[in-house]
Order: sequence, then structure tokens, then C-alpha cells
Amino acid sequence: MTTTVVPDALRPDLPALDRRELRRRARADVLAVAPGVMPFGLVLGVTVVALGGSRAAALFGAAAVYGGSAQLTTTTVLHLGSGFLAAVAAGVVVNARVMLYGAALEPMFRHQPRWFRLLGPQFLLDQTYLAATRREASGPAEFRRYWGWLGTYLLLAWLVAVAVGLALGPLLPPLPHLGLVGVALFVAMLVPRLVSRTVLLVAGTSGAVAIAVAHLVPEVSILSGCAAGVLAGIVADRPATPGRSDR
Repeated sequence: MTTTVVPDALRPDLPALDRRELRRRARADVLAVAPGVMPFGLVLGVTVVALGGSRAAALFGAAAVYGGSAQLTTTTVLHLGSGFLAAVAAGVVVNARVMLYGAALEPMFRHQPRWFRLLGPQFLLDQTYLAATRREASGPAEFRRYWGWLGTYLLLAWLVAVAVGLALGPLLPPLPHLGLVGVALFVAMLVPRLVSRTVLLVAGTSGAVAIAVAHLVPEVSILSGCAAGVLAGIVADRPATPGRSDR
């Protein structure tokens, strides 16, 4: 199992890089992750068309939400007939992991201008987090420029992928099982993380509850599964009672 080393602070002892080199590094990092981003964007675009969603809203959401899993979740929840607030809540739950990324990158944002601390997190998602944790910067300005180019390049790639999916959607034959593609993508992201008994418990509980609730109240099945998974994780992480041991 590989681990990601998050920088504790900026490195003023490193030589400063010029803007051209920062753009080159950001572009190279985006090209490295693009093969995993583009198919997801294509599927999202095709799914929106298949579900009868608005193309303009999908493109706006792709830029505003800037998170494929969250946008796909909110789109699916709305299609199931849930209200707007339920869809937003589902998207927030799916994107809750970003809070952990933000906490890990806090040293890189600590000495930044207020405007960057407020706007910079818009570019925070799995791919930019992984790229930033593999790069060291000599100072706040250097990291700020790199982060800006990194997020911008990835956003452009993401929007292109979603737009192509939206354009291809009407040209494709009826795909009644297209929703399974989204499920397959989520499973592909989940399986590599099933590395401990706690994670297995959380995933199993969440899936079981979501499936059970889907037969009763489909509109809240996703939210119910997320909530059950969170509760299972909290219970599993509680310290053992003194004098007792798990068998």
C-alpha cells in the first residue's frame, strides 16, 4: 500500500521556479491524471442527456461543482424525484472527503492572501490534491501560481470531456443500463480503498442500507446509505471499553 506524503510547510530553501516552469509542471501533472478524468466526464455528459437533463445546467454544474462524483450523485437523486435540498445534501456528503484534503494542505494555504484562501479551495479535488502533495514550493507565491495553473488546466480538460459526452448523448442508441456505468465507476474508486476491516464494515453497511431503503423510499436511499456508513465508521473507531477485548 502506497502512502502520500503531505508537505509540512513550504520550502524556502528550494530555488524559486519561474512562471513558465510552473505552468509546464502543472500541465504535465494534469496530463498524467487526464486519462482517469476524461472517461468520467464523458459518462457524466452522456448520463445527463439520457436522463433528460439540461445541457447548459450540466456544463455550469461541471464548473461550479467541479466534482464528477458529486455532480453525478445530485443528478441521479434529482432524477429519482427527490427535492433540490436532498440532492444538494447528497452531493455534500459525497464531497465530504474534500475537508480532509483541505486539512492536509492547510500548511500550503496558511500564508496565502485572503482572496486565495477563499477561492483556491474551489480547485481542490482528488487529482489536484494528489498532484500538489507531490510538488514542493519555495514560497506562497510559487505554490499559488502552480495551484492556479493546475486547477485551470484540469478544469478545461473536465469541461471538454463533459461537453463531448453531452454532444455524443443524442447520437447514441437507447442505453437503458447506462446508470450502471456510474455505479461501476464508483465501485472502481471504492475497491482499492477496501484495505481494512473498518473500511469493509463501512462500505458493507452503507451498501446494505442503501439497497434496503431503495425498495421502500428510493428518494432517500443514497442519503440513508451515506448516513449509515458514517455511523458505522464512528462506532468502529470508538476506543474499546477498558477491561474488554474484541474476539
